[in-house]
Amino acid sequence: MAKTVRKRTIRKRVNRRKSKKNNLKKYILSMSIAVCLGIAAFFVIKGFFEEPESFDSNKYFVKGIDVSHHNPILNWDNVMEQDITFAYLKSTEGTTHEDRNYPFNYDLARKSNIKVGSYHFYTFALSGEEQAKHFLKTAKFNSGDLIPAIDVEHSPANPYSKDKEFVGTVVKELKIMENKLYEHFGVHPIIYTNRDCYKLYIKGNFTKNIIWMCDLHNEPSDDVNNWKIWQFSHKGELPGVDGHVDLNYYRYTFNEFKELLLP
Repeated sequence: MAKTVRKRTIRKRVNRRKSKKNNLKKYILSMSIAVCLGIAAFFVIKGFFEEPESFDSNKYFVKGIDVSHHNPILNWDNVMEQDITFAYLKSTEGTTHEDRNYPFNYDLARKSNIKVGSYHFYTFALSGEEQAKHFLKTAKFNSGDLIPAIDVEHSPANPYSKDKEFVGTVVKELKIMENKLYEHFGVHPIIYTNRDCYKLYIKGNFTKNIIWMCDLHNEPSDDVNNWKIWQFSHKGELPGVDGHVDLNYYRYTFNEFKELLLP
């Protein structure tokens, strides 16, 4: 009988310990969820109340935007009235994708007397030659348009890697595309990039190309060879644009801006 009582007592103690452990686990789990929800709510609220960015430089006066279907333009005339000089439009990506808003963006922007240009989002894993063919076949190019641009940046389709073989392949195929465009237009395409991709793929490999540098924190420095366009914001707001839009400055004067135009 005494042994049975001791066993029951031991079981009760074990069960109490298990219950305490389970309660502790539940408490930790609930606190973790609460913290995660709190952090998520902070960033949502922060993003909601963040001030939109705009053009406010006393140094740069030639202003531009770049858009894709992610930035629906409701009225290009309203955009032009904000002293927007130029607009780069996404036309293609990889070897098959076409931006659905590109055709009417191109036509309406030109009618608004904004200088327009087309850019191709470069895909690391695909042939540079085939991407050049797709871009040339799909996009529109007219005399007086901006020099075509190649967008080189990391994305889910373009993973970051310092592997030398991988980087070498990206540079090799990008050079093939760049050369195809040079042969077609007689001018080197502009290359859009950011600091990471500039260091990995562009620096020392594309010295004849005008660089369109994305830096959301600092003005590009002279260690970025030949930069002429600075994308300084992804959160611009302009009349005529539904939502945020990317904002850019051309580095020099209106007179020198002519260097960005196709003959």
